[in-house]
Amino acid sequence: MAPRKDNIRDERGVAIMYVAIFLLSSLWLVSLAIDMGKLTVTKNELQRAADAAALAGASKIDPTTGNIVQDSARVRATYVAGLNTALQETSEPVTIDPATDVTFPTLNKVKVTVHRDSSTGNAMTTIFARTLGITSLNMNAFAVAEVQPTDQPCEGVSPIGVADRPGGFNTACGSKDTLKLSQGPKQGNFQLLDFPACTEGPCANQNGINAQLTCYIETGYSCCIKIGDQLTYTEPGNKVGIIKPALLDRWNSDTDTRSGICYQQYTGNGERVLICPLVQTFDVNGKSVINITGLAAFFLLNKPGQGGPANFAVGQFINYVIPGTSDDQPPANSKLFTLRLVE
Repeated sequence: MAPRKDNIRDERGVAIMYVAIFLLSSLWLVSLAIDMGKLTVTKNELQRAADAAALAGASKIDPTTGNIVQDSARVRATYVAGLNTALQETSEPVTIDPATDVTFPTLNKVKVTVHRDSSTGNAMTTIFARTLGITSLNMNAFAVAEVQPTDQPCEGVSPIGVADRPGGFNTACGSKDTLKLSQGPKQGNFQLLDFPACTEGPCANQNGINAQLTCYIETGYSCCIKIGDQLTYTEPGNKVGIIKPALLDRWNSDTDTRSGICYQQYTGNGERVLICPLVQTFDVNGKSVINITGLAAFFLLNKPGQGGPANFAVGQFINYVIPGTSDDQPPANSKLFTLRLVE
């Protein structure tokens, strides 16, 4: 029995309706996927901005206490956040309120929150979801950075050692510590260390102790030095003819070469800061095994060689932030700090 023609026409009409519903649903799902993709990109961009801003804020520490300087940290965090962008209608710089978006959970932590928020007029706008009445979406991200003592700097360490002080160093403006003698102990040690060979960094291809000493003073040792390490030898000999030009090169490459200022008055680029291993004593004979008991940073107070034989190089002890490693049990005898994101 042949089907009726009008039934065929009805079935064709239903099929067209199904196709139309499917196409509309597919279009809506594709539109939703595009908005979700924009949402994911924006969230990632905000997180990167928060991470960078938190680390920048935490990098400003008080050279006396090692705590974060909150006013300066707010300025640094706000500036670095603004160097990042996140999607709004298009990519726009991230702006934060330093008074409310930069907070300090503890003396050594800074928390930065970044927003795309309709209350401040910078919410992320949607593309297709607005057909459903959703014209914008709010989102935020935050990061917490922490300053902790490090027991293992992995770049920039000077081969000039300093005898550790059981009672600690003075950080006050006007305090002084001798970093290099040009005459002194009969044993022949003048505060120089013989680092192990390092195949990394700008000094990797320097041959001979004199060339290595020059390079290590000018640019720093590029391998890691850790509290508790035992260096095979001290480096005997005065070597003023090698050390003085290297220290002068470092001094002259700084953007603030004023003599007679302390670190609290300094505005330079950091070349006058030396990262020095602390050792128990230099009262040893000739080439001797020596242990690293701590790590510290010193600010060169005067142009090297101008302080006389007993004060060839004089520095002010400071707490200082450097690249390094840290864990949940930071060393008590490190005077250097490193930064890490903890949230």
